[in-house]
Amino acid sequence: MRRASILLCIAMALLMPAPAVPEEHALAIVVHPKRTAALDIEDVAHIFLRKRRFWEDGAPIVALNREPGTAARAAFSRRVLRADPAQLEEYWNHKYFDGVFPPTVLSSCTAVKRYVATDRNAIGYIDLSEVDDSVRVVLKLE
Repeated sequence: MRRASILLCIAMALLMPAPAVPEEHALAIVVHPKRTAALDIEDVAHIFLRKRRFWEDGAPIVALNREPGTAARAAFSRRVLRADPAQLEEYWNHKYFDGVFPPTVLSSCTAVKRYVATDRNAIGYIDLSEVDDSVRVVLKLE
């Protein structure tokens, strides 16, 4: 009897659905198609933390962020910046005193893609599934 109840408990545990985990979409770090720079994840982190502010040709980098609370921004912050929203808020509060402002915030992947496609100095991140010929992928986060 005891063995049967143990087996029943195990069977029920195996049949229960796993807790929901937020789905992480693959992201693409994109730049204007004419921008030829090769960037790794550390370069991108430095750009979005405003530690690197100019392209190799001396042009100012325009970093584009998604709005707080979106899955894309959370995934980007965790994977590239290795920080959660509270850590980033504290970071930017300190940077304000140095006159350094956070990246510009846009409301959608489409807005980021359009901006990057028209501004040679822009860099942003979009869902990998949204990539087309209007932008160039410099890094994939899968």
